Amino acid sequence: MRVLLTGAGGFVGRHLAEYLAKQGHEVTAGLRSSKSGDSCFIRHVRLDIRSPEAIRHALLLAQPETVIHLAAQSNVADSWRDPLHTMQLNAIASLHLLEAIREICPAAKLISIGSSEEYGATPDHGEPITELSPCIPQNPYAVSKFAAGQLLMQTARRDGLNVIHVRPFNHFGPGQSPGFVVADFASQIAMIETGRMDPVIRVGNLSAKRDFTDVRDVVRAYASLSENEVEPGIYNVSSMIPREIVGILHTLVQFSRVPIEIEVDTGKFRPVDIPVYVGSSDKLRKAVGWSPRWSFEQSLLETLNWWRGQVQDS
Repeated sequence: MRVLLTGAGGFVGRHLAEYLAKQGHEVTAGLRSSKSGDSCFIRHVRLDIRSPEAIRHALLLAQPETVIHLAAQSNVADSWRDPLHTMQLNAIASLHLLEAIREICPAAKLISIGSSEEYGATPDHGEPITELSPCIPQNPYAVSKFAAGQLLMQTARRDGLNVIHVRPFNHFGPGQSPGFVVADFASQIAMIETGRMDPVIRVGNLSAKRDFTDVRDVVRAYASLSENEVEPGIYNVSSMIPREIVGILHTLVQFSRVPIEIEVDTGKFRPVDIPVYVGSSDKLRKAVGWSPRWSFEQSLLETLNWWRGQVQDS
């Protein structure tokens, strides 16, 4: 299968490109710069997703059967600082991509990667959130992803295109940058172990429960949606297990090689924080037979070990 992957130089993109290549697919990796490449890529192209001309060039080069659209501004805090940039990159650029697909390769399947943040303050958040749960996004990032999904699916219905909009819940793993809870904890522990930080981790709301999946399981879900004939529409990717943040931190601290103190910092609380947020991935599981394979504790340890390597090399 010929696949064009946007955002291939990012955290999820690197894992997905490697997985697809190992599965024997012909991957064209869209990268913001040529320096973001990796040896697993069969072919790569410089792709600024904000540029309709660059999008057309990438599609003409790849002639894809599937386009997996990962390129995005994915940091919630950054979306509050610059909501216009977030909307342009996440929503408007997605529409440019679909319009180019309609013109150049209308038979291609587009898999748009949204976010569980789209559900926001849904009244269903106490129970596993399904694809039919109401969306009440609570930050500019969530709004941009919801808008992207709606624009893409409306256009697809009008023009007879094949669009799948995926809403992954929290995911983590080796290679994730700071700004996300597990990576933040792991990077701080690695810094503390080398004496570059005081042995204190300052955290926000530890009582919140979230749904976490290893990034390597997430990319398997994306690949399965690419490889199988499934109904267009929305699909959640989730473990269906609520995990308290305090438990995640305690597990990582247990892996630490030095004693660490934990302090709560109210400055790290989000403007809106929902106590329990867990997704239902029943629809995905029934459609393609997917389920997580990675042990949660092993995923945490491998993330910490990756950060140990980063700190050691810096």
